[in-house]
Order: sequence, then structure tokens, then C-alpha cells
Amino acid sequence: MDCYRFFPQRTDSIIVTVDSGVTVTRGDLMFLDNTDNLRNDGDSTATDYAYPFSYHRISGASLALNKASVKDYFLGVAFSDFDGVNNTLKNNCSIATIGRYVYDLKPAKTVGITDYWGASGTTAASDLSNTLIMKVSDTALALGYFKEVRTHALSAEIDLRTAFSIVNRI
Repeated sequence: MDCYRFFPQRTDSIIVTVDSGVTVTRGDLMFLDNTDNLRNDGDSTATDYAYPFSYHRISGASLALNKASVKDYFLGVAFSDFDGVNNTLKNNCSIATIGRYVYDLKPAKTVGITDYWGASGTTAASDLSNTLIMKVSDTALALGYFKEVRTHALSAEIDLRTAFSIVNRI
């Protein structure tokens, strides 16, 4: 079962290229690699390709630094799947830059319509998750707003605010 759900409404999208060898699943949170050292523990050259959040890992960064850094490169939500393991060609991928979605929360929290959401991940490895989000109070980490009030929620409806959308960022 998918951990997210698209709502039928306007979802301004952009077309981006995904590098060969990179697997994308519909619903993955994506970033644009347009600056050196955003991947491979800070040892990468900018490719101008889209990658799922799990590839975003700056040099020696903690999970908190990776969460803050990804905001400036946040593209949106992948609209299509791409099997990078069995495909050696680059592929175009449609990315929604605005819209409403439901994602799983890590950890479960009480959320409201004035609360922000941001990237979640694994502290031990400093890796960001492609499909889990968390409630954040710091606007430096915020990728959008919650769109509902829920108590001890395991998932919640969100609204995107990406670096590339026509809607004002947080």
C-alpha cells in the first residue's frame, strides 16, 4: 500500500530528468541536484537531475543539517515510477510542485492547520526518507503546511511549498 495519496486538484507539474541507475517511486519526495556536494556525503558534482530525498546527503552532515539543506532544492512529489536498476538510460519524470497529499508521519504526532511539516529520516545514518514526513516547528525545516487537525496521527494531509512552485514559499 502506498504511504501517500494524491488529491484530485491542480498540481502544477514540471518535467525533470532522473539519472540512470536511480529508482523513483510515485510519491517520492524529490530534490534537484543543481549544486555541487549535495550527494555522496558532500562528494558530488551538480548534475541538474532530480533525485529522491534519500540521495541528499551533504558533507559530514547530521540528519538535522540534511533536513535544513534539502529545503532549498525541494522539487515536489514524483508523479511516476522509474526503475533505475534495470534501466541504464536517463528518464524524464513529472514532479508536482503544488497540491495536497497524505503522507505517513514519523513519529506519530498531533497536528493542526497552522503546523509545518518537513523531511524525516534516520538519525543513525543521517539519511532522509523518500516517503515519511514529520511535524517541525522551525520554518528553516518546513516544506509545507498540514491541512487538517489530527490527534496522535500516523498520517496526515499536507500542502506542498517547493523551491520551484509558483506558490510563495514558507
